[in-house]
Amino acid sequence: MREKAGKWMLVLLALGILLLLLILLILFPRRGHQRPALLEVTVITREEGKGPGANLRQGMEQAAADLNVELRFLLPAAPGDGESQRQLLRREVESGAQAILLLPADRVALGEEVSNAAARAALVTLETDMTGKGAGGFVGVDNTALGQAAARAALNGVREGETVLLLDSAPGDNGVRERLLAAEALLREQGRVTRRCGPDTDTALTILLETELAEGGIKGVVVFEASALEEASACFSFLETPPLLYGMGSTTGVIAGLERGTITAAVAQNDFSAGYLAVEQAAALARGRPVKDRGELTFFTVRKENLYEPEYQKLLFPMTR
Repeated sequence: MREKAGKWMLVLLALGILLLLLILLILFPRRGHQRPALLEVTVITREEGKGPGANLRQGMEQAAADLNVELRFLLPAAPGDGESQRQLLRREVESGAQAILLLPADRVALGEEVSNAAARAALVTLETDMTGKGAGGFVGVDNTALGQAAARAALNGVREGETVLLLDSAPGDNGVRERLLAAEALLREQGRVTRRCGPDTDTALTILLETELAEGGIKGVVVFEASALEEASACFSFLETPPLLYGMGSTTGVIAGLERGTITAAVAQNDFSAGYLAVEQAAALARGRPVKDRGELTFFTVRKENLYEPEYQKLLFPMTR
C-alpha cells in the first residue's frame, strides 16, 4: 500500500509541476514569442489603376497579419511607367519608409534609384530581379523557364511554319520581357514564325489585337502577364473563330478564360506564396533578422481539362487563415 501511495504522490507532484509551468508561461510569456512592433511596408505596383492580382495580394495580406505588418499600395501614373515608379520610390525613401516592395517596370529607368533606396530601406522586388542593383531581396520564378513553358504549350497547337503573335504588353527591361524573349527563341528554334506587337499610349490593347488579327494568318497568340491575358481573353470571347490563346497568370479572369475556352493554356506560378514571401523578406530585412531561404517558387501549365485537379487547387484557389 505504501508503495502504491508513493507512486500516486509522484504522479500528483509531476502534474503539479506541469500545471505550474503552464501558468508561468501564460503569465510570463517568452520575449521571443511577443509580436514585433508594427511595420509599414509600401508596395509599388507596375500598373496604373490596379493593385497586385488577387492571389498575390492575399499572400501579402496573410503575411501582414502573421508578421504585424501594415501594407500601403501605390500605383504609377501610367501602366509600366518606370519614371513614375522612380519618383514614387524616391518619395517613399525620403519620407522615411522602412520597407518597400517593388514590381519594377524597367531596370534601366529604376537602376540608380533602386541602389539609393536599398541603402536606406529594406527593398525587395517581385517579378524582376534587381539584386544586382542593390535590392535586398527578390521573389519570383525563373522568367526564362516561364517563357519557355508558355512556348511549349503553344507548340502543341501551332504547327511548324505557322505564325504565333507575341504580345509585348510590358515594354522595358523587366521580367515580362525576359519571358517574351525566351518564348520567341524557342518558337523560332522549333520552326514557328513569330511576330511581336505591343500597345502604345494611343491604342488600347483590344484594338491592337483586333487590328493584328484582321490581317489574318495568326494561329496562336502568347501573352506574358496576367492583366494583358485577361484583356486578350475578353477580346477573343467576341470573335467567331479566334486563334489559340496562351499566356501566364492565375487570376480570376484567367481562370474564367480557361473555363470558357477562350484561353487554351496558362502557365501559372504560386502567386499566394510569392506575395507572402515578399512581405516576409521585407519584414526580416527591416527588422535586422535573417531572411529565410524558401527555395524557388513553383509554376505549372494548366488547361481547362486539368483546371480542377487536386494538385492545382491550393495554388489556384488559396485559403487564408
